[in-house]
Amino acid sequence: MLPDKPKIHQYVLLVLLGAIWGSSFFLIKITLETVSPITLTAFRLFFAFLTLTALVFVLGKKFPTDLRTWRRYIVIAVTGNIVPFILISWGELHIESGMAAILMSVVPLTALIVAHFWTDDEKMSLPKIIGTLVGFAGVILLVGPEVLEGLGDSVLGQLAVAFASFCYGATSVYARKTGLVKLDPIVNGSAILLCAAIMAIPMAFILEDPLALDPSLKSVGALISLAVLSTAIAYIILYYLLGTAGANFTALNNYLVPVFGMVWGFVFLSESYDTEAFVALAIILFGIIITQLGKKRRKILGDTALINGKTGE
Repeated sequence: MLPDKPKIHQYVLLVLLGAIWGSSFFLIKITLETVSPITLTAFRLFFAFLTLTALVFVLGKKFPTDLRTWRRYIVIAVTGNIVPFILISWGELHIESGMAAILMSVVPLTALIVAHFWTDDEKMSLPKIIGTLVGFAGVILLVGPEVLEGLGDSVLGQLAVAFASFCYGATSVYARKTGLVKLDPIVNGSAILLCAAIMAIPMAFILEDPLALDPSLKSVGALISLAVLSTAIAYIILYYLLGTAGANFTALNNYLVPVFGMVWGFVFLSESYDTEAFVALAIILFGIIITQLGKKRRKILGDTALINGKTGE
């Protein structure tokens, strides 16, 4: 059962996750300059697996031994890693990063719907629905409504990223539904990445030719950053939040991703932004706050009903 309201440190981790993943699209673009999509996915997963596995052994943690848990790891490896990673990398060859940001912000909507029908403690509520839609509107305003004019210009690329966002949302709920989030987040991340890398590396050598590539030093650096920061470290935060705050709350980080894409552009590329961007940021944050309203009241009502039931009133 989830707590009635996320704690301060969970909000901090949510923002941190958004900040980390906010750099992903930028890093993917750099890597794709000299590395093909499936090869990017395969080695991103492999280097991330090495990072988390090193942590597992250094910290003296152990992997689960039951077959059922590993079957679930394989499902998540496919639906939450291989499929969306490849789709996003391929999609970004055909669409602008602004359009990708909007399409990826569908994740909270997906998680909201799937969690309602698939879990007992993350049902839809009016504040969740309103907050999710407000946050989505904020993302569109941030990226620029004019980006929507490009809908249909590259239908396959857009569908690829949109389906990737659906995979992320559904996989997050699946991880909660099956109880995997109750296990150690470092072990979860390492095991899932192991399964994903085992499948992705042969795929890269079959469908592409990694050895024939001549990646630039900049692309290699971006790839390693994607693996260590945007995958390994992000996974630890992701599975901790899924286990302690739920899929709906965790999925809200996707509204923060384009925000931090803007921040990193300002810091590293000296990009400037007008007042509209800051209004959009305020709307996104307001949407996140709205989704958490009403939880305390529902908790009180639930506790009252439980007491009444026990006392026979």
